[in-house]
Amino acid sequence: MPLSIAEESYLNSSLAMRPPCRPDGRDQMQLRPIDAATGILPTTNGSARIRLGDGGECIVGVKAEVITATHTSEAVHVEVDCDIAGVQSTDFLHNLLCSTLESAIRKSIPWKLLRITGKYRYKLFVDGVILDHASHPLTLFSMTTYLALLDTRIPELAPDSRSPDEDENENVKEDVSMPQYSNDWDEAEWLCKSWLPPLVLLGIVVSKNVFVDATGTEAEVSDGGLLTVWHEGRLVSVRVVNTKDSPKQVFSVSSLSNAIDVLSKASKEVERALKNVSHFA
Repeated sequence: MPLSIAEESYLNSSLAMRPPCRPDGRDQMQLRPIDAATGILPTTNGSARIRLGDGGECIVGVKAEVITATHTSEAVHVEVDCDIAGVQSTDFLHNLLCSTLESAIRKSIPWKLLRITGKYRYKLFVDGVILDHASHPLTLFSMTTYLALLDTRIPELAPDSRSPDEDENENVKEDVSMPQYSNDWDEAEWLCKSWLPPLVLLGIVVSKNVFVDATGTEAEVSDGGLLTVWHEGRLVSVRVVNTKDSPKQVFSVSSLSNAIDVLSKASKEVERALKNVSHFA
């Protein structure tokens, strides 16, 4: 139900206070309680599920498939898709979620991590379904994808599938036969053994304050949003996005410094919490 003018004004004023006053009493960086689990889809290389206290729920599965390398040796093959309840695949929200996560993963993952031989590569398929969302689902989808990637394992190559690399003079060529794998899943290697996936958070800006894990009503009275990508202990990307269908969503540049600081601290805390759910704990 849309907010009345009086309700919208009161909520906006409360969130703009220093310090702000959120309806549920949380501070700016505090997330609502979540229920998280990994390894829930047995036919995938990795999977995760996160449920939010407001009823929002997301499930993500990761599949690593062998493909023939037809591009340059440093090509990274990642595809992200997500079904969102009540949202068509042509909707801007669907494109924002999928393109943001796909771009962040492509830019951060080392291409050698997906290399098998000179001829074959892995392609990662990240497929999610958001069963319900009372607030903007970007952070929910990102957190679940992060957990699913932490849970992803790659079967160990059989000894006869390990071929010598091409030397600098290209005198020695790799074996082009299809790689064979060990049947022992317990020997599979973690995808994130030497790499951590990126984490995307959406901060809602009201006046000079920014809020992590905003509710739907908080987004309705916001001045806009900041989409941030966290990787290797720092923010690697910051982008301004609309959080509702309004061309008037603008906020002061002077509020960016504080917002980036808050989102950096929040990203660090969220990453630590998600690691505790995974095998990293």
